[in-house]
Amino acid sequence: MRTSFKTVLATAALALGVMAAPAFSQGKIIVVNGNLPGIGFNDTTAAAPIGGNTGTTLGEQRMNVFLHAADVWTSVLNPRVDIYVWARFVPLGTNVLGSAGPISVEGGFDGAEYPDLWYHEALANHLQGFDSAPHDPTFLPNASDLANPTDEISARFATGFNFYFGLDDNEESVPGTVDLLAVVLHEMGHGLGFSNLVDETDGTKLLDIGDVYSQYTVDDSSNKIWNNMTDAERAASALNIRKVSWTGLHVKQDTPNVLQPGEPALLGNSPGFSGAFLFGPASFGPLLDATGVSGNVVLVNDGTAPTSDACEPIAAGSLTGKIALLDRGVCPFTVKVKNAQDAGAIAVIAADNVAGSPPPGLGGADATITIPSGRITLADGNALKAALGGGTVNVTMKVDNSILAGTDRINHLALLATFDPVAPGSSISHFDGIAFPNQLMEPAINNDLTSSVTPPEDLTTSLFTDIGWYADFDGVPDGKDACIGSDLRRTVFFGRCNTRAGNDLMTDGCSLADRYNECDGRRPVAYAACIAKKTADFRKAKLIKPIEELGILLCALDNILH
Repeated sequence: MRTSFKTVLATAALALGVMAAPAFSQGKIIVVNGNLPGIGFNDTTAAAPIGGNTGTTLGEQRMNVFLHAADVWTSVLNPRVDIYVWARFVPLGTNVLGSAGPISVEGGFDGAEYPDLWYHEALANHLQGFDSAPHDPTFLPNASDLANPTDEISARFATGFNFYFGLDDNEESVPGTVDLLAVVLHEMGHGLGFSNLVDETDGTKLLDIGDVYSQYTVDDSSNKIWNNMTDAERAASALNIRKVSWTGLHVKQDTPNVLQPGEPALLGNSPGFSGAFLFGPASFGPLLDATGVSGNVVLVNDGTAPTSDACEPIAAGSLTGKIALLDRGVCPFTVKVKNAQDAGAIAVIAADNVAGSPPPGLGGADATITIPSGRITLADGNALKAALGGGTVNVTMKVDNSILAGTDRINHLALLATFDPVAPGSSISHFDGIAFPNQLMEPAINNDLTSSVTPPEDLTTSLFTDIGWYADFDGVPDGKDACIGSDLRRTVFFGRCNTRAGNDLMTDGCSLADRYNECDGRRPVAYAACIAKKTADFRKAKLIKPIEELGILLCALDNILH
C-alpha cells in the first residue's frame, strides 16, 4: 500500500496514514441540514407549492431543491460510497448566490490515476471505495457556521436572495427570480471536483502539491500544464483571458456534440476603434449570425442621471438605425435593451461598470426584445466612448462560425481567466461564460439551463470523467447501462497499478477495466485464471496489444501480492 496524504482545508493539517480498502458498495449524496432552528432549512414561513416542489414552508422548499439536486448527481455519478454535503442558508455578500467546495482533500491513495496529486475528498473516497473518516452524526449545527469536518462538501447559500424553488426549470414563470436548483447543482459540482486548489492571487499550490483539476488545465500561450508551472506563471495564466483551456480527452470528445459553432465578436471598423474585442452576447433576443449587425454607435442619454444607463425611457427615434452604447448598472439588462429598442436601436452594446472579468454576457428574459445585444469590458467601453468623442464609430456584432462557441482554435474548451485583479475561487474553476449553449459550470447562472449535467446538453460530467468520476456511458441517468459507474480512466488499473493498457470502450458501453473488474480478487488462483482468460480474449479481438498484455499480467500479479 502507498502512503496517503490528506488535509482538512479549514485547518490545513496534514495527516499521514496507511489505509486498507473494503469491498465495493453503492453510495448516494446525502444533504445534511447545517442550520440552527428557525432559519435556513428550518424557516417556517408559509410557502405555496410551485413547479413540482410540494413543500409548504420556505425551509421545506429549500431542502426539497437540495434533495433533488443530490438525486441528480447521485444518478449520474453513481458514487461508490456516501457523500455528505453540509449545507446551510446564511447571509452572503452582495450578488453572491452561493458557494461550495471540498471540506478536505486527499492524495497518494490506491486507485488514483495521479497518486502525487490532490483530489477532492468526495472523488478520493469514490476512487478508493471507502470513506477514511465516516460521517460523524454527533456533530451539530452551530452559531459559528462551522461545517462537519468528517463530511465531504461544505455549501453555503444566500438567505436574502429571490430564488425560484420549482423543480421544473421554469424560473421565467416568476420574473426576477433565479433558479435555485441550477445554483445548487452548480455549487455541488464544485464540491465534487470542479475546481482547482490553487491560490490564483500568487499562483501557489496547496502545500506545494498539485491537484488533478490543474493536471488538465493548460495555458494556450505557453502550452504548459498548470501543475508544471512556476507560481508566477500560474498567477499570470489566471489573467490570460480566453487562453486557458481544458485538455481532458472526454471534454474534447464531447464538445462538438454539445457546443454550437459561433464565437461572438465585436469588430471595430473605424480608425479610432478598430480590431476584435471580447464580447458576451445576451441570453435574450435574437442570436447573432455570421453576417452580423453593422452600424454607427451612439451613447444613449435617457435624461436622468446617470444618463447613460438606459434605465428610463429614451426619446423616441433618437437611436433609429444606430447601435446603442449604454452602461451596466442600476436596473436589469432587459430593461436597458428594451428602452433602446423602443428608441429605434438596431442593436445594443452594454459596457461593464467594473474591471476584473471578461464579459460573460447579459442575463435575463424578455420575449418582446427583438434586437441583438451583448456586453464588453469596462476598458473597451471607455475606449469606445473616447473614440466617439473624436467622430463617428462603426462596429459589427457577429459570430465566427469556424470556432465552437466557448473554445479555443483547436476546440479545447476555454476556462474562465479574468482581468486583473484575479477572482479567487472563480478564476479557472469555471468554464468561460462565452460557451453556447450556456453550461452549468459557467460563472453565472443563465435561464436556459436545465437539470441536465450530461451531454448533449452539458459538459460537466465530461470533465468529471476526465478527472476520475465514472459517469454513465450514454450520459442518461436511467440505470439501464451495461456498466453502471463504468471505469472510464484512460488506462486499465488493477488496484494501485497502472497497466498502461488503453481502456477501450466496447459496444455494450463497458470498458476493458469493467470486464477485468469482474474477476474476483478474493481468490488468487481463480483471479489469475480469470485475468489470463480475459486477456487472451481481448488479444484475439485485437482490443489489446502484446506490449499491453505484459503490463496487464504484471499488474494482476502486483494486485494479488498486495
